[in-house]
Amino acid sequence: MIIFLYGPDSYRLKQNSHVVLDNFRKKHPGGVFFGFDLSEHGEIEKVEDAVKSGSLFGEVKLLVLRNIFSNKVSSDRMGELIKTQNLLKEKDTVLLLVENQEERELAKNRTLFNLLAGKGNVVRNVKYLEGEKLVKWIKDEFVLRKCSIEQEAIKELIATAGNESWALINEIDKLCNFKIGGVVKKEDVVILGSKKTDLNIFNFVDAIAGKNKARAYEILFKEIQNNRDPYYLLTMIVYGFRGLLTVKDLSDREMSLDSIVKKSRLHPFVAKKTYQSAVKFNLTELKNIYRHLLDLDTRSKEGTLNLVDSLFSFVLS
Repeated sequence: MIIFLYGPDSYRLKQNSHVVLDNFRKKHPGGVFFGFDLSEHGEIEKVEDAVKSGSLFGEVKLLVLRNIFSNKVSSDRMGELIKTQNLLKEKDTVLLLVENQEERELAKNRTLFNLLAGKGNVVRNVKYLEGEKLVKWIKDEFVLRKCSIEQEAIKELIATAGNESWALINEIDKLCNFKIGGVVKKEDVVILGSKKTDLNIFNFVDAIAGKNKARAYEILFKEIQNNRDPYYLLTMIVYGFRGLLTVKDLSDREMSLDSIVKKSRLHPFVAKKTYQSAVKFNLTELKNIYRHLLDLDTRSKEGTLNLVDSLFSFVLS
């Protein structure tokens, strides 16, 4: 049996995987549980052993597999294993595959994606919520924490944190700890909320890191039009590429994504996005870009260049 959970909304993806695990433990109290990170060296061999090994008492096995798309060799071997061991129909071995990526990224390995997302499998794309679905999810999270929230406060919360679930959960936890069983009002969100003023900045750095020149130029143009300080823009770009350097270095050492998150101390969402962008560069290229950015910083402070023009040149280079 195949359960395939994927999508960009990392916190809700985690929630969904926990639901599957809880249901498995209730349905199969004597079942056997394994967890594997396919981005780790040698993990695919362990998965093969776990699948092929027999059970003394006929327990149902649940294998939780993460980052199966991160390594083509492992991906191909996993696809063959599913076919040769007939895991699409095998009821005593359950595969829970969890991928914190959007479909367009996973579909680059079209053969494996089609196999996992095929008819008969349990498949869920955990996208970012919007509209009434987002409002309901927020209300439910407050109820779980024995709090409630007024409708106007929900609007302010979404305006503050957006619809990225990790950011929302951080704000929800903060507000519930503040009210402790009470009702959260709009003024509470205004006082305690962390304004999402840097959304475009994050998208800007992400576009540059992703080598999307058109998108980077569009965001930069709008930021300059809105009187954003060019020195601030440069600082954010430097920060973004410092993160890319860190993540790329750790990735080249064959660390798993979970290990990279812990080692880099980046927010899980930021680390994931940075990890996806880092694959588009080699380490030498990132070092050269970082040196160039530091040179821009030095020369702009010396007054030997126009920083706005230099930023436009950078995103188009």
